[in-house]
Amino acid sequence: MEFDIIIVGGGAAGISAGIYAKRAGKNVAIIEKVVPGGQLNYISEINNYTGFVSISGVELANHFYMHAKSNDIKFIFDEVVDVDLSHDIKNIKCKKGEYSAKAVIFALGSHSRELNIEGEQKFRGKGVSYCAVCDGNFFRDENVAVVGSGDTAFSDTAYLSNICKKVYLLTKEELKNINYSTDILSKANVEVIKGGISSRIEGEDEISKLVYIKEGKEKSIDVKGVFVAIGRQPSTQFLKGKVKLSDKGFIVCHDQVKTSVEGVFACGDVCEGHIKQIVSAVGDGAVAGLEASKFVSKI
Repeated sequence: MEFDIIIVGGGAAGISAGIYAKRAGKNVAIIEKVVPGGQLNYISEINNYTGFVSISGVELANHFYMHAKSNDIKFIFDEVVDVDLSHDIKNIKCKKGEYSAKAVIFALGSHSRELNIEGEQKFRGKGVSYCAVCDGNFFRDENVAVVGSGDTAFSDTAYLSNICKKVYLLTKEELKNINYSTDILSKANVEVIKGGISSRIEGEDEISKLVYIKEGKEKSIDVKGVFVAIGRQPSTQFLKGKVKLSDKGFIVCHDQVKTSVEGVFACGDVCEGHIKQIVSAVGDGAVAGLEASKFVSKI
């Protein structure tokens, strides 16, 4: 099956790209391996997306999907296993079939690295969060913990210290690559636990404590929320050697959405350096959809 534009990934960025490309008069298909909306479906409540005071991730994902369907955009539910981007017509090989297009947009997103400890899945979306900016307000005036050692952990701690009663920063090692003011570490409501390794999250209906190991001894802190900040990971294994990737596997773009291969674009969380928010993913998608449409019209 051949299209003008194939979009790989049906999350916020991919659906936005599809809508803009379709409205530009192109024959568009979105390949999504699980469910439309991507990571949105794992967010319990969203209150920072303009136009909705509060909405669940599943509801917002459904709004995006219905908007795309109203534009007669084709959804292909399949998983991409390989691509050939070396010719004018790009080839996308999936588990169930093969597809081709004049232009391809990768909107693969990324997922947060997990702690893989007891209680993490039980309280995911119910106290365990992977985005302080998204969920911090739910824990206003509460005690919370941030787990991580890099810039994200430090910036999350800085952000949460302004709205939470107390913030514990649990880090395996010395904080590294800090680009922010170290004054935050002297704040009265911030406590850094160096050398602590998270062990399990406890609670009944809600989180009550985070248990960790330090110097061979088990200790715990009383918290209502645990913010995991140990990095994000894109699903770009099949793109190695096909487009330029960063050391961490994110797609390197120039001019915002253009990859190292002509006719191949990327948008949203899969792009190196892009802010990982729904609103920015939608904006990236719009740009990618229009740029891909211009490319197809030109050729």
